[in-house]
Amino acid sequence: MTTGSIWSQRPVVAGRWTLKDIVQGKPFGHPSHPPFVHFPSALLPAALIFDVASRLDADLTFTRAAFYNIVLGLVVAVFAASTGLVDYLPMVGGSRKKIIGTRHLIAQVCALGLFAASLLLRTFDFDATQTPPAPMLLAAGGAVVLTIGNYFGGRLVYRQGMRVSVDL
Repeated sequence: MTTGSIWSQRPVVAGRWTLKDIVQGKPFGHPSHPPFVHFPSALLPAALIFDVASRLDADLTFTRAAFYNIVLGLVVAVFAASTGLVDYLPMVGGSRKKIIGTRHLIAQVCALGLFAASLLLRTFDFDATQTPPAPMLLAAGGAVVLTIGNYFGGRLVYRQGMRVSVDL
């Protein structure tokens, strides 16, 4: 038994779905990637809002809220990335979908890297009442790049019809 057969050929749930089907959301009747992407797309830029608030009113609550938003956003991003890769990998190389999907992937990885670097810097000054400039700049860059990546993801769905199907 090979990994490929476990992944895409052998039914594993109630004799009906493969592991790939489950990760793609077929048992639930809708793609699994969209529900996960909304959390990082909201939590990570919200951290920047809390950063700005901490600069306006020095309060540990704002810096901690930003810190935990980034933590939770990055954790959920792991699930978003996993489900997104399942959709991305079988795309036809050189196709318009694959080109846009690659741009989406690169932008999201860069954004997550910027937020992860911001989180790392925050851990060295965990009790700060104001977010230091460096983590705040990294978060701002991450928010911009995340928005660009989300744009490409939206193009995949709304312009290219990626994972838009009536028979999931």
